[in-house]
Amino acid sequence: TMNTATPTEFEFSFLEEGFSARDIDDRDAFYVCDLGDVVKKHLRWMRALPRVTPFYAVKCNDSRAIVMTLASLGSGFDCASKTEIQLVQSLGVDPSRIIYANPCKQVSQIKYASAHGIQMMTFDSEVELMKVARCLCGVLLSICRLLSFH
Repeated sequence: TMNTATPTEFEFSFLEEGFSARDIDDRDAFYVCDLGDVVKKHLRWMRALPRVTPFYAVKCNDSRAIVMTLASLGSGFDCASKTEIQLVQSLGVDPSRIIYANPCKQVSQIKYASAHGIQMMTFDSEVELMKVARCLCGVLLSICRLLSFH
């Protein structure tokens, strides 16, 4: 749960109010995130659309702190790779809350997702649909941007 998480688990540092650029050591790139704002936006979503479960696209920001915060709130996750699936599942997220969504899936990663209990996948084309159908049975597929140009 969030109450037992420590900064070490999150892999981040706390910055005190009023910090300046001189207060930050010589690390590589960094970003500042207000996890309270992440929580507020999630709660706003749930109030506005209570019957719609959000699925956070991990590729947008795979920070453990953000993913762990959203996992504790019950969010779903849109994972586009084995690495993203591993991250989300390492935080105890049930496979029923994960969608494997990649517009051009590798067969090995389709099989990995299925072997790890993920039963929801998207497809963007007939080719992707056929690839998943050849690899797996019993997977729930979601239509995503299936367009036809004539």
